[in-house]
Amino acid sequence: MKKILITLFLGLFLSCSSKENLEGTWIGAYSYSTNSDSKKMPTRIVITFEKDEYFAKSFKYDYRSESDFEKGTYEYNRDTIFYNSDQTNTALLEIISKDSLVIKGLEGANNTVFKRLHDSLKSRSENIDLKGKRFLRTSLNYTDTLNFINDSIIIKSWENNRTLEIHWERISHNGFEILFVDLDIPYIITKGRDGTIKLTGLHKNRYELELRELE
Repeated sequence: MKKILITLFLGLFLSCSSKENLEGTWIGAYSYSTNSDSKKMPTRIVITFEKDEYFAKSFKYDYRSESDFEKGTYEYNRDTIFYNSDQTNTALLEIISKDSLVIKGLEGANNTVFKRLHDSLKSRSENIDLKGKRFLRTSLNYTDTLNFINDSIIIKSWENNRTLEIHWERISHNGFEILFVDLDIPYIITKGRDGTIKLTGLHKNRYELELRELE
């Protein structure tokens, strides 16, 4: 079985002063290679470290494995994390700030950046429905329409009548409502004050988008 954390973390370097620096929920921002011309590719994974336990969930349409999530215990010893007391399955991370960590890939594998999710992004409303609805999505740079056909398919369309069928998955985890979508970064879902739905994405920069329901 392809292990999410083992695939991402095996053989990496961890520089942090204490175990508490890892505690909390982290979301994938992007992966990149050491090549300066490499693209910043979306990473659709959410990870939580809490006390001696961890939980990892990936976008189920990204991974061809027996399971798209895993959980267990971990131990922290100076510069190494041991998962489920397994001395061979280790994770070595580089924390570059209190809100960002970089996972350095080996043997040509891409580096991966994760961003910490703060409590201000936790959902304060249980009445945020997407399935079966159609929305106008707007940002500072573009506008498109998302039609959530069912619990797995979105029809995405643009003003030039182009359409694209893509997968999506909504995850409720540790108080956060998270939206995974094909070909895009993860988004944290919250309710806007004016009845709209807010999508917050954490990539190289922070992005704020708005969903407004259409008839």
